[in-house]
Amino acid sequence: MASSANPDPWSGLSGFGSSEGATSDARAALLRINAEMFVAAPARDRESIETFEALVLGFLPRADSATLAELARILAPCEDTPASIRDHLARHSPTVGAASCPGGWRHELATAEGRLRLARRSGIAAPAADRLLVLGEEPVEDALAGNPDLPPGCAPFATLLQRARHRPALAGILLARPDLGTMDEAALYLAADRARRHAIRERVAAHLARRRVSLACRLSQDDVADLLAASRKGDDGRFEALLTAALGFPATTEWRLLRIGRHRLLALALKALGVSRRDGGRILLTLHPALSHPLSALKELLREMRDVPEPVALSLVEAILGVRALSGEGGAH
Repeated sequence: MASSANPDPWSGLSGFGSSEGATSDARAALLRINAEMFVAAPARDRESIETFEALVLGFLPRADSATLAELARILAPCEDTPASIRDHLARHSPTVGAASCPGGWRHELATAEGRLRLARRSGIAAPAADRLLVLGEEPVEDALAGNPDLPPGCAPFATLLQRARHRPALAGILLARPDLGTMDEAALYLAADRARRHAIRERVAAHLARRRVSLACRLSQDDVADLLAASRKGDDGRFEALLTAALGFPATTEWRLLRIGRHRLLALALKALGVSRRDGGRILLTLHPALSHPLSALKELLREMRDVPEPVALSLVEAILGVRALSGEGGAH
């Protein structure tokens, strides 16, 4: 904020704003002119900023969307634009959104409370979301995940999906959205409840059918023997490396199969590779005791192998891990 002893150039707005005879076009023109004067002022002290804020807020409820968009454009570069004006523009001008006022980002990004407000704000756009996500604050991530104005398909949403693969609470918020694409849902499969998992499998199967994609993989007896040997030794690192090689995934793929909440991924991988339920049961019984205790846990994983078709299992594995190999579909889901 710059200090100034300049006379207040916006005091003349008050009488005009209360005039019922003023047309909407005239009010819009006066708003634009005074916004330009505010931005162009060589200095703005606290009193002049507060006066500008009070008078403009009196006009904004009667401004149309085109005027709001124009004001957002004019005021965007000005860091002295009051937060209340930025908030009104973000709430009432959906075509503009919060990201249209980058001059206010510095104020919002400076504090945890401001970042949370920005994450929840209507009209949030990718540049603002990117600036929020770099800090890795879980409450902010959760707010962005639940913000319907951050659309699937944008880069920040992809970042949220990646983080949700390892944070079930974030995945749960994303799963509550009604606008998820097929493979967005598939990426969150491990965090879904039984009914939602069934719905996701059905959706993935329909997606593959529409694209006429046929996915299949069969391991040799030697490959299966290697998997069994690694599981008997409890060597999860070797086991995961074998899965990576068999599926043609990048060597850097992170499975984390034994982490609580990710055991179902093992069953899906075994099904994707065509491993029989008998051999799959042996692997589940030997790789780590947590996979088969209690007995209901083992039964649930075997049920997963039984119920999920191989092509669907492969698509789910790829989506959960965020990789593409055998499906050959790239990212076009």
